[in-house]
Amino acid sequence: MVSIRSASLAGTEVEAGPDAVRALLLDVVGCGLLMPGVESLTAEGDDIYHYVLQTISNGAVSHTPDHRTRFDTSDPALIRWEPVGEHNFRSWGVFRTTDGHAPGTTYLEIDTRSEADVAIAPVVLPLVEPFARQQSDQVTEGFLAAIKERVESGARVLSGATS
Repeated sequence: MVSIRSASLAGTEVEAGPDAVRALLLDVVGCGLLMPGVESLTAEGDDIYHYVLQTISNGAVSHTPDHRTRFDTSDPALIRWEPVGEHNFRSWGVFRTTDGHAPGTTYLEIDTRSEADVAIAPVVLPLVEPFARQQSDQVTEGFLAAIKERVESGARVLSGATS
């Protein structure tokens, strides 16, 4: 068993105020289900959530991530998460929100790192890690786009604007 490590950092300007962005982020289940690849997400209490993700396969490796995560929402500008317990996948990260470049906008950033325990020979690891990094970047960028779309569509409805 080896651990495949990856990390991603992505950000975007959201056409909504920080309260609207944070409201979605604080809905951990509703927001988490926007993340590409999430099959199920359930609240277990004490800010702990159980994720089951779709199987990831690249021909050499097949892995179904299953993990528990604790969220820390005590800082108004940061929402952090970290793994809880021993699982075949672990994720650490933070959502950061800052004022956007224009009034009524928010800059949202996702900074994450993860480890997946897979049954492969250590010699294969250098061949698999680039795929894991690419997959992590795609998930992070897709998640960010889905959050942006959800928040902005809600902001348009609240303001009476349509597009």
